[in-house]
Amino acid sequence: MGAVLTVDLRRLEKAPVKVSGEIAADDPLWQGTGLELALPLRIELRAEGSATRGVWVHGSCSGGAHGSCRRCLEPLELEIAEDIGILFDPKTAEGEGDLAVYALDPDADELDLRGPLRELIVLAVPAYPLCREDCAGLCPECGANLNERACGCEVHDLDPRWGPLNELRSKVRLTRGK
Repeated sequence: MGAVLTVDLRRLEKAPVKVSGEIAADDPLWQGTGLELALPLRIELRAEGSATRGVWVHGSCSGGAHGSCRRCLEPLELEIAEDIGILFDPKTAEGEGDLAVYALDPDADELDLRGPLRELIVLAVPAYPLCREDCAGLCPECGANLNERACGCEVHDLDPRWGPLNELRSKVRLTRGK
């Protein structure tokens, strides 16, 4: 069963509303994001407030995504564990406000959480993950994974345009050593 990602604002007038469930890894919500979920995303949210005063939606989401190390390109499984806090404000215009503040039509009967959740979850997944902090990456000459073996390629001199910067770096090292 998928998550119902809407809040009935008429019910919210009487009491807080819980929103929970799972968003499938192949849900159309993720199309165009570049995010490839490894597991369904588990959502546990609570909505409080009203359409005239504003609605505060808070809770958590958890799951996993596929990725690759930014240095060695090895596949990774990335954990998604994010606290969610979204404010829907009737005084905020569409496209205005902070990252977690969205416009709320005071005449609306239903609040759609799909767009804001999509944004927050995509931003929660690291754009440039590493398999480990000391990842050696790939050899720029032969492409060998330097975490697995040394490749023996010759190190070429740096581009001569970097010469002035290298000289400055050498001078800084000399003055620090004194």
